[in-house]
Amino acid sequence: MGASAADLPGLGSSFALSLVSLAVVCLLAYLALRWFSRRGAGRSQGPVRVLARCSLEPRRAVYILQVAGRCFLVGVGDGPMSLLAEIDPAAVPSEIGAGAPVQGGLRFAEMLSRFRGKAKS
Repeated sequence: MGASAADLPGLGSSFALSLVSLAVVCLLAYLALRWFSRRGAGRSQGPVRVLARCSLEPRRAVYILQVAGRCFLVGVGDGPMSLLAEIDPAAVPSEIGAGAPVQGGLRFAEMLSRFRGKAKS
């Protein structure tokens, strides 16, 4: 009923079989991700678009969202999302409004300071 020691695979062959299995799984996952990305999976095609994002801390960020032609500045942290301001869509720079996302950096900071300046006056 039990297998003898001669019938069991050696450590080297078990390790090689594990590596081959891992390589096959990684290859299948890579091909599946490429196939889904070509079909538009994961892309925003609805009425809500993220125009810009600025990370403030590891768990806090500020987003500019465009929803049905209106733009909003939204804060995200440990709690629920909160609406910080509604932004005039004409004030959003054309490269951001065209859908090219800006990841943090100077452009977002300049735009945020411009919005603050308009809100005070």
